[in-house]
Amino acid sequence: MTRGRYDGEVTGAEDDPGHSVDYDGGLQAAVEGGRIAVLQGGGSNVAGNGWSVPPRAGNDEPLADIDSPFLGLVGGSDAAPPQPVVDPTDPLVVDPTVIDSTVVAPTAVPRTGAERNGGDRAAAERNGGDRAAAERIAADWEARSRREPPADRAVARTRESSLILPSSTRERGRSPLERAPKPRRKDRDPAVELAITEIAGHLTFTPNSVTAWYWLPEVRWAFRPDAEREALLAAISEQYAGLAGFRIHLRRTTRPFPAGQWARVVDGHTPNPLPGVPGAPSWSDHLVAAQQHLLSVNHAEGQTYLGITFARRTLGDTLSERFGRMFNKGVSGSERRRMARTIEQFDEVLGAFGMRGRRVTVRELEWLLYRSVALCMQPPGELSPVEHGNWERGDLLALTEQIERYRTPYGSTVKLVNRMTGEERHVAVLAVGRMEPLDIPERHEPWLHFHERLPWPMELSSRVDILGPSDSFRNLEHRLRLIRSQQVDYAEHGIDAPPELERLAKRALTIGDDITTGLPVDSSRAHGWHRIAVSGRTREECLERARRVTQLYSREMRISLQHPKNQDWLAREFIPGEPLANTGYLRRMPIKLFAAALPQAASTVGDRRGDLIGRTSGTCRRPVFLDLHFPMEVRERSGLAVFVAEPGGGKSTLLGALGYLAARRGIQVTLLDPSGPLARLCAMPELAPYSRVLNLTGSEQGTLAPYALIPTPLRSHFAAGPTGDREFEIAVSNARAERRMLVQDICMMLVPPQVAREASTATLLRHAVRQVPAEETSTLDDVVALLQSIGDDESRELGNLLLDTAEMPLATLFFGQPGSGSLSSDTALTVITMAGLRLPDLKIEREYWSAEESLALPMLHTAHRLAVRRCYGGEMGRRKLVGLDEAHFMEGWRSGRSFLVRLARDSRKWNLAALVASQNPRDILGLDVQNLVSTVFVGRIAEDTEIAEEALRLLRVPTGVGYEQTLAALSQADTSSESRLGFREFVMRDVDGRVQKLRADVSYVPDLLKYLDTTPAAAGGAPVLPTVQLDEPED
Repeated sequence: MTRGRYDGEVTGAEDDPGHSVDYDGGLQAAVEGGRIAVLQGGGSNVAGNGWSVPPRAGNDEPLADIDSPFLGLVGGSDAAPPQPVVDPTDPLVVDPTVIDSTVVAPTAVPRTGAERNGGDRAAAERNGGDRAAAERIAADWEARSRREPPADRAVARTRESSLILPSSTRERGRSPLERAPKPRRKDRDPAVELAITEIAGHLTFTPNSVTAWYWLPEVRWAFRPDAEREALLAAISEQYAGLAGFRIHLRRTTRPFPAGQWARVVDGHTPNPLPGVPGAPSWSDHLVAAQQHLLSVNHAEGQTYLGITFARRTLGDTLSERFGRMFNKGVSGSERRRMARTIEQFDEVLGAFGMRGRRVTVRELEWLLYRSVALCMQPPGELSPVEHGNWERGDLLALTEQIERYRTPYGSTVKLVNRMTGEERHVAVLAVGRMEPLDIPERHEPWLHFHERLPWPMELSSRVDILGPSDSFRNLEHRLRLIRSQQVDYAEHGIDAPPELERLAKRALTIGDDITTGLPVDSSRAHGWHRIAVSGRTREECLERARRVTQLYSREMRISLQHPKNQDWLAREFIPGEPLANTGYLRRMPIKLFAAALPQAASTVGDRRGDLIGRTSGTCRRPVFLDLHFPMEVRERSGLAVFVAEPGGGKSTLLGALGYLAARRGIQVTLLDPSGPLARLCAMPELAPYSRVLNLTGSEQGTLAPYALIPTPLRSHFAAGPTGDREFEIAVSNARAERRMLVQDICMMLVPPQVAREASTATLLRHAVRQVPAEETSTLDDVVALLQSIGDDESRELGNLLLDTAEMPLATLFFGQPGSGSLSSDTALTVITMAGLRLPDLKIEREYWSAEESLALPMLHTAHRLAVRRCYGGEMGRRKLVGLDEAHFMEGWRSGRSFLVRLARDSRKWNLAALVASQNPRDILGLDVQNLVSTVFVGRIAEDTEIAEEALRLLRVPTGVGYEQTLAALSQADTSSESRLGFREFVMRDVDGRVQKLRADVSYVPDLLKYLDTTPAAAGGAPVLPTVQLDEPED
């Protein structure tokens, strides 16, 4: 037949192509009961090729040319197999006379070298061969098995291999397939590109170390008092000092904002949105537009992780893990028990005030690994569905298989390609170089959070060794000896030493004294390497962004950012468990300065279940959402929101935008806009069928009747039982008292100011109002009739003055009964205006007001009451919103102050979001309701620093530390440009006390800004006057 590989190697003969057979096909034929035809080549009987065919005994016919090594397996063949030519002088060739002539296939391929060589060694000994020859055969088999790949071993054994097996070892009674040779396989080790060998919970294992990972929540930094900032930094410094002796890995990554999840939350909290209108955007279209706007702006949320490398694994631990992996086990239980106590200490240190860290969850750690491997790329939509946090070595391939890296040793970027989606990203890693001393928090921002003010997301990685007092002092002594040695070298050579050496020596002595005499937090040091990853869609975009980041840090923070080579190695530093790329750009600093890096500083404000109203514009860019009913329904606080800004600061526009967004959600909205521009909201196609404009200047008589503006409480609004009865009676009495107070103030506003200042006027009005029933059905005409019925001349004169005022067209709004249905409406949006009415200037005395301005004051008071009257007329639990502009006119009167106080106190139980806009924060501070204010918006205040300080008090922000200039710089236009400013900025304080700078942005709503624009349109192009040529004078 054929010559096997072993025979060819021993005899030195070359393989003959004429003697070849497809063993796989032969094995299949043996299973099917067939035979294989092997055509013998012309050189099969030629001497010297290693085989000869002896003639068959008693038969002179030659052997047939068709034969197979498997013919003996199925029977029906009397052909004798060819026998090899044996050279008796060759000690490596066994005697064929002692070998059974029956040819059978081996039952199995021996898996070990001893098993494979056992037959060869026995045959050699039976033929009288020496033991050395058998050992040479065994050694040759071992060497060849190591050289051959697994695919070669999978080929069936040749006939010669079966010849050297003793017949006593043949197994009979087995099927041909079972007796066929089995391939020898060796599983290839998974090509894992990570240094991590296993993940268990929040622990990551490498062959040499173990790292525990923690999640650090974001902390408030902006608009925080310096005392609170210093206390925060001191607490974080103590926590870092408690980790002395360990290496930490600080990672800051980003997560794209889940716009779809936010839309589902908003839709879930909107049970009854406005029905759609043909030809106008529906509620679904509104949500889709908001999501598209969020995705286009590329908002991202920062996440901070802290890894502590705390265990150096021994050789026994590594071997135990390898043996355990053979039995589908990981790290041994004894090693994990040794770590438990140390991990508990980490939990205690990091969980205190300061970092408030906690162990990462399974999904958080998986997210960190994905973001570290696919640096700055689009994250996966779905993570692993497996809940447990155990990752074996083979499972780690899922983290790296999708990402391909293309790099050059001296390239300026690393190209990452997602082979599944085709996404390409170029990444440049910058290293923090030399830096000047920073004054944090007084002058500078946290230096590892400063980069987030740029409009694209970046990644941060810091590897830091925390040195305790002993290690710090040892390192300092070493460097002091280096300085002294250099000084001695200069002295020996007779050269003056540079003065820098002496200054460094003195500084080292000073620091050494602080280390030996100070607290541990003062003597601990941080030696670390800090990297910032910048990405772009193309190499040019990536490098341009890296240049801008470098310039920003150089100009604002006085920190030098370097762009080193070996970018791929630097990019791998971001992956947990990977080693340092190089030890260059090592930064040595006190532990307090490292704590002041504060990458987890946040600029979050608002809630996550409200409408999109803009984004933060401070040191970070985050979307801002606001649900005006969140304070009442979740936080159980007041619903009073205050808007303060100079004229043109954007109060009315933001007020109208919030009213529009609330009306789209089906909330009953009432807006009071004396000037009238907000009435254009009712003309928007999606709101027109559900809106109403109430223009008081053209309303019917009795619309602002003061007695009817204050509703009578209903018994159903109070609890059952005696307690509820008592509360109901008190509410009814308060409503009557409030009616009397309002009527007195309105009458004082209607009479001339000279008469109003007389003491008898107030007395007469008080007596007359007391005698008129304080019910909704009473009118101001009843008060006038009562004054005229009194015999006193002063009373009759006062009644006549009121009648004179009633003759004016606008004054008829206060007299008579209101029309049916004028004070109640089921429309979603009602806008109350006083278009064309000129409001008075409160800085001018009332004697100098015109008749129109004199009537505008009582109209504003009663209009505020009318707006709130509609809210009190419905169910208590129904969501309602009322927006009141020009509220500063209310503060100077008793009824106005009591109205605002009652509005703030009743907003929670009536589920009423009350938006009050004013130009002066004193109007709100003077009411002593600042504790009831849940949300504050402060716009540009640049004219008066005293008003700015009072606005900061309303924000509960410290004054006198520079925040006044922040308010003056809001919504600041470019003086070199003639175009209008396309945005407005505010400082916002939410119900949870977080304060951030906000840039209002509702551009995702089609045409909303066009309807809310209160800026007067410029006149059309004026005709150009022709140039007049003067005639020359005649001589």
